[in-house]
Amino acid sequence: MHPQMMGSHRDFPHQASVRLRGVEDGDRPLLFSLRRDRALQSLLLTVPDATDDAALSAWIERRCNEMGGAFLIIEDRASGKAAGYTQITQVHRRNANGYGGIVLAEEARGLGLGRAALAGLMFHASRMLGLRKLMAEIDIDNAASIRLHLSLGYRKVGLLEAHFTDANGVPRDVMLFERRLEDN
Repeated sequence: MHPQMMGSHRDFPHQASVRLRGVEDGDRPLLFSLRRDRALQSLLLTVPDATDDAALSAWIERRCNEMGGAFLIIEDRASGKAAGYTQITQVHRRNANGYGGIVLAEEARGLGLGRAALAGLMFHASRMLGLRKLMAEIDIDNAASIRLHLSLGYRKVGLLEAHFTDANGVPRDVMLFERRLEDN
């Protein structure tokens, strides 16, 4: 398994409010609740096939062991509580790129944790995984995520029309973003 711990907050200026760490058994209730939230998962461009405990445990195991990727808990440093998760998937080793994403519990949104987590994820991708670029696919109606990504140096590279079919069977347009990590 790849390293799961981030460096100190001095390594990256946005590290002061969150710590990205590996999954612990106590994180399962939060992860299960986030994965079972159909509206949230559709907004995040995924529709889980199954959400029973066994399926969700298998999902966590898959994510934690994805070659070249990352699946890290966002821990609020102030409270010491898990607030969500980050992930890097679909890593292409030769081209040194992958898709990054963050998920926050509803009560953790609007506190700056998402910004700190995404900044930490970029640092992790660059320094720990050796990636040169992160990409993100974001539903066109997810204005908060779009603003967040743009504020951290991502740039829009295209619109994917009817790219994702949500949990209700509705085709959704998706914006594609990229962030070169050499600038970190």
